[in-house]
Amino acid sequence: MFGMVRATPDTKNPVSVHFQWRYKLNGKTRQVRIGSWPKITLKAMRDERDRLAVEVKSGIDPVQRKATAKLKIEVDQVEAHNNQLDRLELIAEKQARLTVRQLFNLWRDLALKQRSDGGSEAQRAFERDVFPIIGDVAVADVKKAHVQNIVDTMMARDVVRMTKRVLSDLRQMFGFALDRDYVDADPTARIKKAKIGPDGERDRVLGEAELIDFFKKLPVSGMAETSQCALLLQMATITRIGETVAARWEHVDFERRLWVLPDTKNGKSHQVWLSDFALHQFERLREITGATEWVFPNAKLNGPLDSKTVTKQVADRQRTDAPMSGRTKQIDALQLAGGHWRPHDLRRTGASAMAELGALPDVIEKCLNHTEENKMKRIYQRASYEVPMREAWRLLGERLDLLANKPANVVMLRAA
Repeated sequence: MFGMVRATPDTKNPVSVHFQWRYKLNGKTRQVRIGSWPKITLKAMRDERDRLAVEVKSGIDPVQRKATAKLKIEVDQVEAHNNQLDRLELIAEKQARLTVRQLFNLWRDLALKQRSDGGSEAQRAFERDVFPIIGDVAVADVKKAHVQNIVDTMMARDVVRMTKRVLSDLRQMFGFALDRDYVDADPTARIKKAKIGPDGERDRVLGEAELIDFFKKLPVSGMAETSQCALLLQMATITRIGETVAARWEHVDFERRLWVLPDTKNGKSHQVWLSDFALHQFERLREITGATEWVFPNAKLNGPLDSKTVTKQVADRQRTDAPMSGRTKQIDALQLAGGHWRPHDLRRTGASAMAELGALPDVIEKCLNHTEENKMKRIYQRASYEVPMREAWRLLGERLDLLANKPANVVMLRAA
């Protein structure tokens, strides 16, 4: 054994001795580090030298053994690194197997929450038109044909604006997935919104002659009485059909003639004053569904009626072809002179009637629960409009009651 003396600035141990042991094996002189004093005692270093001497006598080279051990450590580190890469690759593969619904949830939580409505409108649209078709399909497996199927299915309902909106949201969602390597290509890339067609906002308004005809036909149309009430209530309150059928009895105040809609399209609560005509519909409904939680309960009584149910009932009664299997045979029961109409057209019809009866545009917009687009006007115009809104609903209700019950005495208003 021999040592090399070193001086250090360490005030605690200013001098240290580093020992090596020199030995011969297979005719070659080798040396191996034993340790340093005073960190290790001389006795401990002699014991280590004696142990190494036993290895040498048995033909084991301590230097080679240490080199092999070091190499094994390096190999183990490389293997651990490779295993980590394999694990990350497996995680990436699992992420790539996200379903469309799972991807939407991730996109909603990370990106959609920045929208003013928190992504609720996109959620409703996807629940209605996307998830039933590709909700359980792996994101990596979605092809252009899947997206085209969604577009075609929506266009069969003639909802151009909504189709474009859903396509735009799909494109944003798959762009989000592309940025995170969940997909290799965007399946929406080759589907152009311009090819879907012009937006063509619907402007169908039922004229008063049509409304008289509508009031005559509705009771004998074969529709359930609750569905009939839903249409009449929607027109009298100019609410959306989805908001109408989602009504709960706890939100209807018969004494104060108020109906509160806590959850609407713009995310704000909306309060409707009930005219005699509208209140009568709720009174009819109370006789039928008053014992339930919902004004328009579904068949299982555990939730509201699906708004599509009323829409389909209306469409089935305006068919020009043979009746569908399992659906009504009264395919022309609600056909009107002005052509095909939908429940949402009744909302537009009610709003137009309010205008003809003298309600101001701003008041009608408040009754429709539209959000004021002008930010400055929205901030500084604080008028509640409660009184003029109530008057607008009253005038509309009286006009609808007149058209429904005394059509012979009606002098038609000019076309809206």
